[in-house]
Amino acid sequence: MGFSGTNRHWFIIGAEFPVGQCLADLASELALPYSSRRLDSRQPLSVPLGVASAPLAILAASGEEADAIEHLEAWIELLIEQDIPIVLLSSAKVFDYNEVGSLENDEMTGDKRLIALENLARQQLRHLIIRVNQPFSLLAGDFAVQLLAKARSEGSLTLDNLIRIAPTPADDIAQVIHALLQQIGCDESLWGTYHYCSVESTTEYAFAEVLLAEARQYEDLAHVTLAELDDDKCRPSETILDSKLIKHNFGIKPKPWRKALSRLIRRYYRANDKSDS
Repeated sequence: MGFSGTNRHWFIIGAEFPVGQCLADLASELALPYSSRRLDSRQPLSVPLGVASAPLAILAASGEEADAIEHLEAWIELLIEQDIPIVLLSSAKVFDYNEVGSLENDEMTGDKRLIALENLARQQLRHLIIRVNQPFSLLAGDFAVQLLAKARSEGSLTLDNLIRIAPTPADDIAQVIHALLQQIGCDESLWGTYHYCSVESTTEYAFAEVLLAEARQYEDLAHVTLAELDDDKCRPSETILDSKLIKHNFGIKPKPWRKALSRLIRRYYRANDKSDS
């Protein structure tokens, strides 16, 4: 029987992480069958009674989170044993820094634990590995929330304005995963490794400029100052991913991060207003 990405019961593993939360929201919005699991859970993956869909597992933590690797390894081994298709969220950190970008088939010489995790997932024939750059969501204390918190508490930010990054919204990543699963049922040769990041690279300093400008519409941050880190203190840590393959194979075009940041800032302050009321 062929694979159908739209007729699968999603097990969202790592549902407490931003991409996992966005996947659960998307599945609810589209009335897709799904179950959520915490990354540290070992609850069996059994499709609920009365549900005809076969299972699919989406590992929504990238391995960069503290203590995530061991949990992800355990889940992948279980999924291989049960022959459940795997979607693994991965990271550009499998590459050493390369300011001009990296392709899917470039040599991986970066984080050895992330590389080993990807190779483990590849033991399952039906696997999708989605490498992303700097996900942000303004959920669960991600780096955008950390920048806002530091701006409030310290009144100043000194940030790298030399090294390029590609901030990528978590809800865009969730939508891309859904789009891949929709299409892969038509052509199973499309299983494999893909890159996705926002269309416009920037720097941490420039990202914070836009973040603060958006946040100032909802909060008094007039006292916050922004300064550039000395160039000799800037340390390359991640490459910009080349997203041509996902566009070529699936027709998925990267989106600009600025519009997404404006949307997520608006949602962030709306949610905080509700929680304070």
